[in-house]
Amino acid sequence: MIDSGSRRTLHCVLIISTVLAAMSFAVAATGPEPGERNELARWLDALGENSLPSWWGTALLVAVALAFAVTGAAARTGRVAGAGAWFAASALAAAFSLAELTGVHRRLGGIGRLLLGEGALTRSWFAMAALVVPLVVAVLVLLAARVGAPSGRLLAGGGVLLVVSAVGGELGAALLGGRTGPDLAPVLVAHLGELGENLGAALMLAAALHALVPSGRGTVAVRHRAAAPSPAGADDVPVRLAPLWWWCGAVSVALALLSAGFVAADPAHPVLRDARLFVDLLVEHNLPTWWSVALLATAALAHLGAFAAARAAGAPEARYWLVTAGVLALLSLDDQSQLHERSERLGRIVAGETGSFPFYWLIPGVLAGLGVAVAIAMLAVRVAARARVLLVSGIGMMLAAGLGLEAVQGLFMAAGNEGLGFAVGYHIEELAEDVGVILLIAAAAAATRLSRGAGISLARSALPARPDPDPVDVGR
Repeated sequence: MIDSGSRRTLHCVLIISTVLAAMSFAVAATGPEPGERNELARWLDALGENSLPSWWGTALLVAVALAFAVTGAAARTGRVAGAGAWFAASALAAAFSLAELTGVHRRLGGIGRLLLGEGALTRSWFAMAALVVPLVVAVLVLLAARVGAPSGRLLAGGGVLLVVSAVGGELGAALLGGRTGPDLAPVLVAHLGELGENLGAALMLAAALHALVPSGRGTVAVRHRAAAPSPAGADDVPVRLAPLWWWCGAVSVALALLSAGFVAADPAHPVLRDARLFVDLLVEHNLPTWWSVALLATAALAHLGAFAAARAAGAPEARYWLVTAGVLALLSLDDQSQLHERSERLGRIVAGETGSFPFYWLIPGVLAGLGVAVAIAMLAVRVAARARVLLVSGIGMMLAAGLGLEAVQGLFMAAGNEGLGFAVGYHIEELAEDVGVILLIAAAAAATRLSRGAGISLARSALPARPDPDPVDVGR
């Protein structure tokens, strides 16, 4: 059985997914053609890229990947079979999330033509999907067998539902005339496919939640259901997370270098040009975008974990962790759905300008950045020194890159100079933003204590004790 708190989480996921799909279909059924819709209607479109529902699908799968990783860690520390299968399932969920944001599955036709040559099988991505989907299903079944029932059934069922909905929804809509309308039948089928993907992700999340049981008091602790409780008096072993931050930073640097290499080479071959678009930091909805969105979503969940640990300890700063978790979730949404760029019209109205400067969204962006800085500052003054330094450094780096360097790039673009200086600028900007997010994740880790025994526990780090006053000085 899933505990009541986890059950409420699943209910919230299902309700949000259903409401988002219903709102999107209502917009499609009652509104104008996709190209004639206003910004709000585009933002609610589940079939669009820069939208709230598309971010929800991406972030939900990131949460599933992290939940699988926690379950794998709990299984390993509890000496339960199947830990490796949980970690493999975590990587698979992350790949699903990447496909949700980038639409990489729609490029299967091009990949097939590259590997197999031109032919009937490689003319569309649906034909290649017919080969890939059975392989993915087979992997899910193997992982489910290693995990064991009933979590394995939820894992396999959810994964199959997600994959079949992703491919079947688009195939059905294409056969009915296309998911962009004007007929409502293909639009409905496409929306049902999007909803099916989220329901599949929810079942996968339920697989992890079913395998975990809460344990401990005054901490946020879970252990694998099949693991034996810790013996009385046994001490938990602290878990060092510093290597994780270095790995995350290494991935960000590697993506920046990969992008810079493609930009400098500027390949002419069609396949290599597609590869450049997939890794170029300047392009949206590609691998670096997914990495940034996933980092911000992870930061939001890390701050949510710090909130839970602080609340369990009765700490007064708990609600401020909850606020910053919400702020980071909004930043993740902004990164994928480009909320800041949608505010450009407002910036032009405020500035009274219609010139060639491309980043007038920076005007309302400064106000939003000020709000983010205030939220982080209100938390920073209430935590220990190490967490405070990480919070201030992280948000300072993010705002300096996201606002300051964006303004510099806008000046380059307005002057028609998009050469070496412009390319160096946007690579430094994107890398600095990622490093800033990693520092914010590290701040949540610094404010908590992660340890392992029979399971995994997260507790609030104790603030340094203040030294007692010198008895000689008391009477002065």
